[in-house]
Amino acid sequence: MQNLEGIIRKSLRQSAPFLSRKSDCPSELELARYLEGVLPSLKRQVIEKHLSDCPFCLDLLVTAKDILKEEKIVKKSLLTHFFRQKWLLVTVVCFGLSFVVRRFFLQFLFLALIFGIKWALNGEGSRNLVMIFRSLSHKDAESRKPQEKIFERK
Repeated sequence: MQNLEGIIRKSLRQSAPFLSRKSDCPSELELARYLEGVLPSLKRQVIEKHLSDCPFCLDLLVTAKDILKEEKIVKKSLLTHFFRQKWLLVTVVCFGLSFVVRRFFLQFLFLALIFGIKWALNGEGSRNLVMIFRSLSHKDAESRKPQEKIFERK
């Protein structure tokens, strides 16, 4: 929890040094309850009215919400990362089966090769390389067009 408070304080110092806490500001606990949505409607309205007038509390709330959103993204990204690696898992299984089922050694080895290529081409880096190659090849083609027109028949 101290790490979260340190991040919030650091963010506040960097983004808005003119912000300062007022005497009527709600506590961090009340702001956290507001963020979770567990406050009664009357208390929630009071905090919303205060947030419309107090840039310090508003910035504190926005920073806390961003941090909570990043934590949720990290948890979801681990699960999605596992599912993105499905071609790698299939490759490993086929490669392992090629040694277990000796009768179909070459078939499983060939499948492992195909799925391995599929896994490599699905990667973010390979997509970036393909895009770079395409953009470079289009530039080369554009630079060659005037030279090719010289030798055209009329």
